[in-house]
Amino acid sequence: MSGLVVAGIGSRYLADDGIGLRLVETLDHLEPGVRSELWEDADALTLSHRLLDLSAPVLLVDCADMGLAGGEWRCFRVRPAGDHRAGVELVLRSRTLSTHGLGLAEAVRIAMELGLGWPVHVFGVQPFELELQPRSGEELSPAMRSHLPALRSALRQRIRALSTTCVEEV
Repeated sequence: MSGLVVAGIGSRYLADDGIGLRLVETLDHLEPGVRSELWEDADALTLSHRLLDLSAPVLLVDCADMGLAGGEWRCFRVRPAGDHRAGVELVLRSRTLSTHGLGLAEAVRIAMELGLGWPVHVFGVQPFELELQPRSGEELSPAMRSHLPALRSALRQRIRALSTTCVEEV
């Protein structure tokens, strides 16, 4: 295992759903051993495969409806079902498995069930808007764009912290 993978997730066609992509693609001067990837428009099964292909802890940066005010963020470690140590067990959308309509929780759960051996953290950002829209050059809502500097700063702080602690957590 080496370093930390920071993966931006989302779709630029759904307004603020692209916040994970925007934050990760604008990161520069990452800490040694940290690499970034963009997983644009990936469905849950593709995300599961990408997680399983990794050989390092991962920080998933994504839009997440957490019931917060728009632009607020949370960062947490995802734990497997039944693991009650510090962290969060993501809530699945349904109890049945289908290849349609699966979310991030299902993607991570599938990867964990298939043997993912690395820590998974999520940096989730509450959206302002999620409407379908044509690409115009500015995919994010004006409100989300105004939060970019603070979100980028918070993400950098989490990356710094995780790049030193993830290795110890495995």
